[in-house]
Amino acid sequence: MKFDKEPEVHIATFGFFTAFIWEILQMPFFDVGSATYWEKTLGCTRATFGDVGILVFAYTVVSILNRNRHWMHRPTYWMIGIYLLTGLGITVIIEWVATNMPSESGWGWRYSELMPLIPGTNIGLVPVLMWIFIPLITLWFARRQPQP
Repeated sequence: MKFDKEPEVHIATFGFFTAFIWEILQMPFFDVGSATYWEKTLGCTRATFGDVGILVFAYTVVSILNRNRHWMHRPTYWMIGIYLLTGLGITVIIEWVATNMPSESGWGWRYSELMPLIPGTNIGLVPVLMWIFIPLITLWFARRQPQP
């Protein structure tokens, strides 16, 4: 097997670049206090690595269910649905935990007053929307890479 033919590598690579752009653009929706630009950039970079992990995990879930690691080249609605729902589910859990952590825990985050919330929850809409757009954009880019 050649390294460049591994679909997870393409998901991780394109996922990193698209998620990093989203992370930077969504910064006004988060309360980062007096963080410097460098600290904000490092925070976005760490979050992006987490996003990539979720993307690859979601892709792998579909690969296991479909018994085909190259499913991106012939996706069906159920494959894309599982891919999106896996990322959305993980994101909702992480957002809930992170926004409910005590400040002194050293982990978690707070939303700014600009963040729209999903009705009936304390979960921000912007991070949830990310897990609709970024996985689809990542899949679109990854599908255009050479097939095995």
